Amino acid sequence: MKCPIDKENISLSLLFMLFLKYQNTYYKYLLMDKEITIQQLPILLKILDHEYIYQKEIGADLKMDNGLVTRNIRRLEDLGYVNRREDNENRRQNKISLTEKGRKFTVKLRDEGIEREENIIKNTSISREELIDIFLEILENSKEFNQENMGD
Repeated sequence: MKCPIDKENISLSLLFMLFLKYQNTYYKYLLMDKEITIQQLPILLKILDHEYIYQKEIGADLKMDNGLVTRNIRRLEDLGYVNRREDNENRRQNKISLTEKGRKFTVKLRDEGIEREENIIKNTSISREELIDIFLEILENSKEFNQENMGD
């Protein structure tokens, strides 16, 4: 394969950024005639794996500002994709869950994204699962590096 990028002088950060741009372009295409924005998609995907999740966890896990999370969840709630309810044990926390509409939409979008990923790596020497494992390891190592070197 002819790579248009000089591999000698490239950083993983730039490669990840370029991949994300291509991925976001695809998701924007899928969302073109929908009420959902690309910014709300990670929130929906985060909630998908849980019966409910605390709003603060969404922000922390996705590295999103609490105000941004609140605005997006409010919009998703107005559109009927999520439910937000106060936690009875701690009234300062909100439990967020998907509605049936939100679950169907998010599963469909997730599956289309996975299909794209499988198609773009089908002729490579690595499986999607192996690539996910590598990305997760890189993310964890990156987080640990920052903690050790920045006190983050």
